[in-house]
Amino acid sequence: MAILSVEELEKSFGDRQVLRGISFRAEEGDVVSVLGPSGTGKTTMLRCLNALERPDAGRVAIGSVSVDFRHASKKEVRALRRQSTMVFQNFNLFRNHTVLENVMDGLVYGKGMTRAEAEPLAMEELARVHMEQAAHLYPAELSGGMQQRVGIARALAPRPEVILLDEPTSALDPELVGEVLDAIRKAASLGITMIIVTHEMRFAEQISTKVLFMAEGRVVEEGPPQQIFHHPEQEKTRQFLRRMLEREQEG
Repeated sequence: MAILSVEELEKSFGDRQVLRGISFRAEEGDVVSVLGPSGTGKTTMLRCLNALERPDAGRVAIGSVSVDFRHASKKEVRALRRQSTMVFQNFNLFRNHTVLENVMDGLVYGKGMTRAEAEPLAMEELARVHMEQAAHLYPAELSGGMQQRVGIARALAPRPEVILLDEPTSALDPELVGEVLDAIRKAASLGITMIIVTHEMRFAEQISTKVLFMAEGRVVEEGPPQQIFHHPEQEKTRQFLRRMLEREQEG
C-alpha cells in the first residue's frame, strides 16, 4: 500500500518552471533516495511534499490525507503538513531552546502532549542518535554533526508517516558525515518511510529501497538501487552517476 503518492506536481518561480509533472509513489517503510544534478528541483520537490513551498498544481497524498493543490484549502494543507517531518540541510534548530526542548516542541505543539508526556519520548529519540548526554545544551554548543543528529531525533519523535531529508550531510565537514549517515540508518530501521535528497552515492545505494533520478524538473528514471546504480537505462543517469562516483573515489 502506498503511504506517499505524488501525481503531476508542478511548481514555478516567476517564469521559471522548476517542477514539470513529478509523479512517484512510496510504500510503507520505503527509503527513497532522490538523486540528480544541482538546480534540477530536488529540494523544491521535497518542500512541496509538505507544502513548505505550495505547488502550482498536482496532488500529494500522505497516509489518509490527500490534497489537490489546484484548489486546496488552508485546512487541507495543514492536515497534509502534519503527516510528515523534515530534516533540513542547515539543521534549523531553535537557537534559544535546548536540545531536549527542540525535540519536544513537535510533540507539545504538534501532537498536543504535555511536557511531562513529551520528555521521555524526546529522550528516547535523542538516545537513538547518541545525543542524550547533550539534552540540556544549546545548539551553539554543538558541532554540525551533533546538530543534525538532533534534527533527526526531532523528525522521528512525532512518528510521522513520512520523514523528508534535504541533503542532510551537505553542510557538514567530511569527518562529521559518517555519524549523521549512521543516525539515518538507525531511523530507517524503524520502518518509517523516508525520502532523502542526497549526493552520497554509496550511502544511497546501500540504504535505499527505491531511487529516483531527477533532471530538469522531471523524474527521468526510477527503480531499485541495483538497477539504477548498475544498469541505468538513461544516458543522463549514466553520466551523472559516473561523475559522482568518480568524485567519491577521489575524496
